[in-house]
Amino acid sequence: MGAFKKLFQTGFFHIFGSSVINKILTFLSNVVLVRLISKEAYGVFTYAWNIYSLVLLLNGLGVVSGLLQLCSERADDRACYDDLCRFGARVGLYADGALTVLLVLIGTLLPLSIPGGGRMIQALCLLPPLQFIFEWMTIYLRGQRRNREYAALNTVNTLCVCVCSILGAVAAREYGLVWGKYLALLLTFVYAGCVLRFPLFRLLGRPGAIDRTDRVDLVKISLLSMATNGLSQLLYLSDVFVLGIVDPNETILASYKVATTIPTALTFIPSAIAVYLYPYFARHNREKQWCIQHYKATLAAVGGLNAIISGGLFLFAPLLIRILFGEIYLDAVPVFRVLAVSYFFSGTFRTIAGNLMTTQRKLRFNFIVSAVSGPANILSNWFFIQWWGSMGAAATTLLIVLLTGFANTFYLFRCFGRLED
Repeated sequence: MGAFKKLFQTGFFHIFGSSVINKILTFLSNVVLVRLISKEAYGVFTYAWNIYSLVLLLNGLGVVSGLLQLCSERADDRACYDDLCRFGARVGLYADGALTVLLVLIGTLLPLSIPGGGRMIQALCLLPPLQFIFEWMTIYLRGQRRNREYAALNTVNTLCVCVCSILGAVAAREYGLVWGKYLALLLTFVYAGCVLRFPLFRLLGRPGAIDRTDRVDLVKISLLSMATNGLSQLLYLSDVFVLGIVDPNETILASYKVATTIPTALTFIPSAIAVYLYPYFARHNREKQWCIQHYKATLAAVGGLNAIISGGLFLFAPLLIRILFGEIYLDAVPVFRVLAVSYFFSGTFRTIAGNLMTTQRKLRFNFIVSAVSGPANILSNWFFIQWWGSMGAAATTLLIVLLTGFANTFYLFRCFGRLED
């Protein structure tokens, strides 16, 4: 009972509950959206959003990851904490200004394989700086372990995205989805300022004097995290991108996207746990027994839960697809089953271990794993998709998740084992 009380007091249930609500809202909105717009229009949006997401891998040059680590370590020094956030905001916004220009150039100059994709990408060009500000705000709250406010901000943002996207789709089909995302972020900023009293404009001001060591650490962690996370995210983005090149068919893209919806939505479970655990593992990052004991407990609990979830998804795949998305998407069932198995290994071994590796400052290992798995993922997709179509993309995801998940878990245990007693 005492453990549950401690989890409640430290905000675990707020984070986890918020993540559950957010994923349910996102999932339900996706179910509604695929019924509001045609399969072809949904395929065009999926293709454009995938390219946008690839560009967003450079979002803020990874500053939010660097800030999370340094701010978690310096949560008790408020002046230093705020100055680091100001410095990070400037770097990130300058970088995202360049991403805006890049998106315009991609949408204007590149001959994309799906008609209408270029105009859609142009419409998305102003989202990166707004998205960065939102993520930067959440990092500010997480670093201070203000988990309840962090959870509230995330939930409000998700609710705004869902409502605005649905209304936008009704009003202007796939382009309405884009305008809905802009409006949702602006409404989130209003909520943060008026309800949470988030000092947005004060924190976007000129930073004070920052120790050179802190600046170097921030840049180093940020760039390595950006490269590592970016290469890691290729696992979830390159499949649609390569599928759009090898087999540029809007309906195939739409079916594959539907197959990924539930497994992707369920990643909130390990992600929410990692979000909660990160500041604590960062604070106790030199305590061998504490780290080993708590990570083993986490691995056992998450593994058991994910086994039940993956088994249920595999067995009831046809029923779930028929009820949620309609019979028009039943061709997604085989891909869905492969991705359900992939979720177990990703959610149990890959996600949490990869996040906690940063608390040990083992950025180089994360980078090496991502540097190898990213290109391997693209090459595997290229060949497997030519051989097996969309099933090849799912097989690639499962293969890469298996390899990286076990590598991350083995090395994290090794890092903990090398700490002093």
